[in-house]
Amino acid sequence: MEKKLTIKIVSPGQPTDKRIPTQADMVIMRSTAGDLGVLPGRAPVSLALCNGIMRIMNGEVEARLLIDGGLASVNQNVITVLTESAVLQE
Repeated sequence: MEKKLTIKIVSPGQPTDKRIPTQADMVIMRSTAGDLGVLPGRAPVSLALCNGIMRIMNGEVEARLLIDGGLASVNQNVITVLTESAVLQE
């Protein structure tokens, strides 16, 4: 069984868009220290996010979220993002 990342978006200002993927092979986030790519099995990390695009990749399919800054935590293949808004880009 292949491992996946679980993605949890928490936004107090708006309900989470149900079209945002909750599982991924890889996630790339823009942090204040630069872009961070996350694969399953990554060591735990917390980081401050910049306004920008968060890329969620599943095989050949890529979803892009416009993130309004915030915080992200990666722990045991779970990425939790706390942000004012996360909008799926079409």
